[in-house]
Amino acid sequence: MLNKIPRAFEYLAESSNISTEAVEEDQVEEIESYMSAIDIEDQETKCDGHYLREPNKSNQQTKVDRTQLKDHLKKASEHIIVTGTQSEYRR
Repeated sequence: MLNKIPRAFEYLAESSNISTEAVEEDQVEEIESYMSAIDIEDQETKCDGHYLREPNKSNQQTKVDRTQLKDHLKKASEHIIVTGTQSEYRR
């Protein structure tokens, strides 16, 4: 059967180099991710579905105040981009 799958022997040989510690670590991360998803679902049911915002059901786009949006962007990125970086971007 392995001869019917292209490069199967190569993949099998590569997989023998993976340590059991790495596999265990991946499994722990997957379990944590799964538990987080369960927690979000639990919070949704406890809050009567108001834990996450429901999507806008209308087909109309929400009007955006560009000035306010620009102000929010400046405030959010206040200490992220330094003056030297801004001058480099302008070049």
